[in-house]
Amino acid sequence: MVALAGVGGLWQAAEQWPVSTAIVLIAVAVGLGLKPGRLAVQRWAGRSALPAGPVRYSLAHLDALDPQQFELAVCSLLRRDGLTAEHVGRAGDKGADVLVVDHSQRRVVVQCKRLRPDRRVGDQDVQRVNGTYRHDHGAHFAVIVTTGGFTAAARASGPRYGIHLVDRDALERWADLGEPLYGILRVPDEGASRRRWILGSWRTGRIARVTANQQRP
Repeated sequence: MVALAGVGGLWQAAEQWPVSTAIVLIAVAVGLGLKPGRLAVQRWAGRSALPAGPVRYSLAHLDALDPQQFELAVCSLLRRDGLTAEHVGRAGDKGADVLVVDHSQRRVVVQCKRLRPDRRVGDQDVQRVNGTYRHDHGAHFAVIVTTGGFTAAARASGPRYGIHLVDRDALERWADLGEPLYGILRVPDEGASRRRWILGSWRTGRIARVTANQQRP
């Protein structure tokens, strides 16, 4: 219905102002053809592909996804945790598949590696993310999520560079069992704690006020 109304309105505008309408349509077409317009359409398409509401993925489901679908799944899991997440993965993304702003207003880069269960993310991938997440994206830290595992060298260098590693076992706890990612990684989130404290204080105060009102004669 909305689409039909839009077409009807466009038809009426074309009848009344044919030249102006043609100029506007040409400008929109040119804008979508340029890089910023294409990126905006890609971002909209990516957001529309994300599921709404609580999500849960088994490892078997994640293994069946292609790399971009895996990135979208990770983005939806981050949103399930209450984080602001945007899927930005594309050619030339400089190591960022998902950009996150957490409860403490920190920027976080998430790199997704959809691999076979027996494959390992190597130290070269960790080094690549380390070279971009701060300088190119202004992030406070980075996370690499994989359906496989990590080499010993990657596990050794990741923590040194402020890069958290989510292997297959941690991914199952997050995606399938519903544990929050920050809890699994033991990343403190003062903003979330502060909000819980404020909400808890508000609820406690409200209960106290209701109880006092009920006890009045």
